[in-house]
Amino acid sequence: MSRNSQIVIVVFCFLTACAAPNSNPIHLEQVLPVEGLTLPAMQVEVAGHYRVVCEVEALEREARLSMLEGETVLLDRVSIPGLGLHQVDVVLARRLTAGEHRYTLRANGGTLRIKSLALQRYEGPALPRFVDISTAAEFDTELTWKYGGPSVADIDGDGDYDFVLNNHDKVPAQVFWNQGNGTVIENEKPLIRWDVHGTAAGDYDRDGDLDIIVAQGGGNGTTPAPPHLFRNDEGEFVEVTQEVGVTQGARGRSVRWIDMDLDGDLDLLMINAGQIIHETGPRNFVYENKGDGSFTYFSSPEIEHADAERILVTDLNGDSYDDLVLFSPLSLWLGDGDLTFTEVSEKMLPKGYQGMKLITAAAPVDYDRDGDLDIYLTRGKVYYELANQSLDFDAIAGTVDLRDDGSEGRRGLTFETEGDLILEEFFHWYRGYDGAYPIYLGREKLTMDTPTEAIVLQPEQATGWPDDRRANGWYVGYLGEGKWQMEWVKDANIFWGMRMSLGGVKTVHTDWAPQNSNVQDVLLRNDGEQFVEVATETNIPKGGNHQGVTVADFNNDGYDDLFVYRFGMLRQRVEDLLLINDQNGHFVQVMSHGAHDWEDPGHGDMGQGFDFDLDGKIDMLNGSDNPGRWYLYGNQTTKLGGFALIHVGYSPVGQVDPLSAVVEIETASGTQKRRVASAGAIHSQSLLNIVHFGLAENQSIDKLTVTWRNGEQIVRTNQVVNQVIKLGL
Repeated sequence: MSRNSQIVIVVFCFLTACAAPNSNPIHLEQVLPVEGLTLPAMQVEVAGHYRVVCEVEALEREARLSMLEGETVLLDRVSIPGLGLHQVDVVLARRLTAGEHRYTLRANGGTLRIKSLALQRYEGPALPRFVDISTAAEFDTELTWKYGGPSVADIDGDGDYDFVLNNHDKVPAQVFWNQGNGTVIENEKPLIRWDVHGTAAGDYDRDGDLDIIVAQGGGNGTTPAPPHLFRNDEGEFVEVTQEVGVTQGARGRSVRWIDMDLDGDLDLLMINAGQIIHETGPRNFVYENKGDGSFTYFSSPEIEHADAERILVTDLNGDSYDDLVLFSPLSLWLGDGDLTFTEVSEKMLPKGYQGMKLITAAAPVDYDRDGDLDIYLTRGKVYYELANQSLDFDAIAGTVDLRDDGSEGRRGLTFETEGDLILEEFFHWYRGYDGAYPIYLGREKLTMDTPTEAIVLQPEQATGWPDDRRANGWYVGYLGEGKWQMEWVKDANIFWGMRMSLGGVKTVHTDWAPQNSNVQDVLLRNDGEQFVEVATETNIPKGGNHQGVTVADFNNDGYDDLFVYRFGMLRQRVEDLLLINDQNGHFVQVMSHGAHDWEDPGHGDMGQGFDFDLDGKIDMLNGSDNPGRWYLYGNQTTKLGGFALIHVGYSPVGQVDPLSAVVEIETASGTQKRRVASAGAIHSQSLLNIVHFGLAENQSIDKLTVTWRNGEQIVRTNQVVNQVIKLGL
């Protein structure tokens, strides 16, 4: 299979200002070369926001389309999901200036035929723009592996959001304190190092500050362990796991604070990785909070053996009991109020969605503003799936990036160069094999250790191809006339995965089909008794490899928007995707929004949308993974509508903490309702109790109601907007 991708292009281009075009159509019919095709000059008569609309035909299973102006990327590798005709419709949050513009189209991956391309004036809800405020906030992080997003919460109870960074390996899990002046400071002591997975913040001992629990992996089943519970003693975190009675665990993945028996205190739910052969006992665990600062194991057989590693806690049926969305495979569970759950997947999920796999994250979203919670599910292939027959070829850069599994067998490729070959980024994911895995060069199999840094290989150093290729290792041979061959051999299941990159490559060919990483996201509309899948009618992405999602009203118009984290290429970060609610049951896909670092070497992972500086505009804490940095993005949009920030404290009588409280506002334009919960979840849980509402043009809140999970309520009328309103203790 060739990976020397091109676009065969037949283009009909025009611009419109308001209803009428302001430039003559441009007709083209030619092959888009590897370096891209620059279109003839186009005159933009009216400055503003534009949408890029094009019809493309995919001639191979996976391809991506980019559009640039000079070195400025406007569309960053938009995923074309499969063979056949597809419509690309993406709005640019970056304003186009009036005047002459030259745009370049580029392809990455498979071959496309573009049948039409147009720029049209965007007339719709405000488009948010973000800037990286990490440096200004003194938020400095290292390149790290992560595990499914941060935990954002007011950990010290001072009225603004702090956060826990669940770094997976090498860099410890970190706590950052919000200083209330636009900056943060790292806690002096890290929480825990090594094999960190999900985290969650909650006040289990009801002393007014938030404690933190951290799930830890079980060494691939060899060392199962309970999570680590850190009690918050006035900002000092003291591990009390065994002391409070949490003594059992497994291959830790996701932890949740959840009041499963509705007695006012927070119980503990642990959702863990699948058991290995010969492993006995429960996979998942429920621990009941006894109300005296201790826990006891509670046997809940159905949930203990549920098949999932990831979880969203939400209210599926509006009965105020916390319910569960478990994935992947997908299943729905209603809380019974007695520390048990009843599976309702068959009853509530559409046919064909029960047990759906390749789900990476979930977010509760009331996209149609009818008062119940719909569910957005991102789908993609995570590291284990991608560690098998994955190949990227960037013809412009001349690079090949490979990921393959480390199981017994052999696989290879052929490629061409114009000169020397660069070998780099070799990685063997340890699986207990301690033997050598060298590089063998040419017919004579000259041996070199696997390089830890990039090396330049001249053709004469690897002349010929060996007949005997039985030993474990990478085989590289130069065949003459710029042609090379490469093969990797494993005589047993010796690695979890393998990676390498080549530089200086003109073309690459395989006799195996590199996998297509495109998977369709899912939007489930809540119709009360059942969920209905509405992906097509709501215009959510039809393809991509998405790893996370967070929900918020990013433009303060009173409607839920979404931010979707894209995995990208194997070694190249791509811009994540903003989905703006058009207020009519559809989403507008937005790029050039600014919440992106072009130099980051990682992949889109997960984040949370929240108001970091309490200015009424939603900011984001985003993680870039394997390895990337953490980023704090500030919402810099001007001319947004009004807002309200409802700071939900403890209930006035029972002093129940704010988790799962429901906040409802009534204004002249209708009703909005939100729960105190995470703004999307994978392995970690946030507690967003400074609840944000976008109010559009509304000048007051007619009625404000907060209902805690024990039924206590506070009602206020005629509330002033554009401020923080504190309700509860």
